[in-house]
Amino acid sequence: MRPSNPVPAALHRTKSTLELLVTGLRWLVAALVSGTRRLGARSVAVVHGPVTRLARGPVATLLFGRRAAVSVVLVAFAPVLALLTAWTVTATTGYPALEHRVAGTWAGTDPHAAVFVGSALLVGLAAASAAGNAGVLPTLLLSAGPLFGAAVTRYGTVVTTHAGERVVSLPDALAFAFGVAAAGGVVVCAVGYGLGVLVRRGARTVRADPPVPIDRRSNDD
Repeated sequence: MRPSNPVPAALHRTKSTLELLVTGLRWLVAALVSGTRRLGARSVAVVHGPVTRLARGPVATLLFGRRAAVSVVLVAFAPVLALLTAWTVTATTGYPALEHRVAGTWAGTDPHAAVFVGSALLVGLAAASAAGNAGVLPTLLLSAGPLFGAAVTRYGTVVTTHAGERVVSLPDALAFAFGVAAAGGVVVCAVGYGLGVLVRRGARTVRADPPVPIDRRSNDD
């Protein structure tokens, strides 16, 4: 009787185990691929459904306004306001006097009524834009235009720094004007937009509440 050889039996068991592992891995990969496809299909459905409606509806109205033509006009009017403000500052006070007045009004050491009036006009302009069109971006650009125009008049003036006096170059003036317009425009837009929304809602409430006839009031009395 020949002695049994355990090597073929061990190889057969190892082969069977590897086949089971490969089959299990194939099933796992197929399940992952199928689950990923289903998840992707659901995500696409969500994006093309509520998210798309939200982006095209309330979000688009919030950013760009209810009427595209009005938004285009407001955006085009922003550089006109910038040029008009720059011409006004250059022809009247000049940038150094303007900077002195704004700094004195802000610190409270030398307040000027013109600074308060100009600020009120900017906020009112932003509120009117928000109340009439409800677009954040057109309102922001409309608010930033005059601020950019006033700040860019710093070009060619003499300023004192730690290195001494120097003349403000055009790149420095543009960078300064963009910074002032960005920071100040956001603040003015936030305040004006809030006021505009309140005005618009108040107007809707007044229109929705019908007036009581005079004869009815007399009968009630």
